[in-house]
Amino acid sequence: MSKKWVVFITIVALVLSLVGGVGIVQAKEKLVTLTVVGDAGHNQRPWEWYKDEIAKRFGVNLKIVGVPFADVYEKEKIEFVTHTGAYDIITFYPKFIGDFAGNGYLICLDDYAKKLSPEMDDVTPGYKNFYCRYAGKLYAVPYDGDILNLYYRKDLFGNKEEQAAFKSKYGYELRPPQTWDEYLDVAKFFTREKGEKLAGETLKRNFYGTAFYGQRDWNWAWYENRFASYTHGGLYFDEKTMNPLINSPAAVEALESMIKIKKYCPPDVLGYGYEELKDAFLNGETAMVIQWPCVGKKGADPEQSKIVGKIGVTTVPGVSINGKLYQRAMMPCGRVLGISKECKYPWKAYQIIRYMTVEKSIDDVSTAKTGLDPYRYSHFNSPQEFEMFPTVKDAEIYLKGVMSNMKVGYPELVIPGAEQYEDVLGREIGKALSGEISAKAALDAVAKEWKEITKRFGIEKQKKLYQELVRGWREAGLIK
Repeated sequence: MSKKWVVFITIVALVLSLVGGVGIVQAKEKLVTLTVVGDAGHNQRPWEWYKDEIAKRFGVNLKIVGVPFADVYEKEKIEFVTHTGAYDIITFYPKFIGDFAGNGYLICLDDYAKKLSPEMDDVTPGYKNFYCRYAGKLYAVPYDGDILNLYYRKDLFGNKEEQAAFKSKYGYELRPPQTWDEYLDVAKFFTREKGEKLAGETLKRNFYGTAFYGQRDWNWAWYENRFASYTHGGLYFDEKTMNPLINSPAAVEALESMIKIKKYCPPDVLGYGYEELKDAFLNGETAMVIQWPCVGKKGADPEQSKIVGKIGVTTVPGVSINGKLYQRAMMPCGRVLGISKECKYPWKAYQIIRYMTVEKSIDDVSTAKTGLDPYRYSHFNSPQEFEMFPTVKDAEIYLKGVMSNMKVGYPELVIPGAEQYEDVLGREIGKALSGEISAKAALDAVAKEWKEITKRFGIEKQKKLYQELVRGWREAGLIK
């Protein structure tokens, strides 16, 4: 090879290397930053897990912002109202969708979904039909499938001595309670003092029949399990007038039943949030608890649970009327992903939330390292992915229990003002549970304030949105 060819090849190689170098620089320059916001803690872990993959695949550098669990609404709403553009991908609780979408803070995703499907047909009805849509349009995709379930200690319920003692006292077989009356009996039966016997063992500390979420931010959800069943899957408002039904005789009876159960709970139960309630059960302090699906996963993890292998899960109790059992499992919290109207790169943001809800969701809901729970049929059909359970059969039993509650799921309000309606309800329930006022006085106060909230948002507007919501609930078979 002549020297001229050597020089020529060398020059070409140099040029190509320079072009390649420029390409790398350009690629780096094309990397944009998007900020994702949500409640801090274990539910934001997936964003950290996939941050590098998202950068490579979508050319997006993620900035992850966590806010306290109870402050999500205020923190996100402030940025929306002031148009700061601080957040691009919004993780929020579905009850906010009426305010966020109704006020134009979120981008409608319908056109994006036509280009790249978020596979909503795989999503269970409550989340698909109500928690991601507003006024018939798609504004979010699911990220977490919260629903309340009844967890119980299989070893205690299956103990022969306890079974015999229970039947002798109450006249029927000890079993996971199917009605709220049975729930009260079982809670009372298993409440024991230090030094007493429980399943043949002498207690070294007090033991309680159950516990519930007592803090104001979500205590109303534990009440609404009862409200929905006592009112036979009833309604929050009269459809024709928007007059509140939250203080009906059946609603009052439901709250009175919740007040009765407090006697068989830990004395500080009114201070219980998610962590305290989870720990009370997983540390072996209660016989039963009603909690979100993630507790079943964490209960199978020996690093987080002292009762591994002893946990059963089934449908929340209900009310029996003329031989028919009315069970309704509240669907509180949950998480969905939307895109801020201020986002400068909405198509990139959409591809990322679609990636999270479709491609990565099974990994996120099948680990005990997050609090994210199943919401797709494909999740429930993949028990082998839930490796925290000792066998696939155990995973199937867990998923079957969660699905039993989904079939009778009772949705939150998702109309504008949902946060205000529920905050008032939580405040007054707290007063009733503490003995400050009666159940009727508490719910009468709620009804009065609900009327004022409805007026502020516009009675006719709220009525139209509520009627659409109820129509959807009926079509899905969630209410009568």
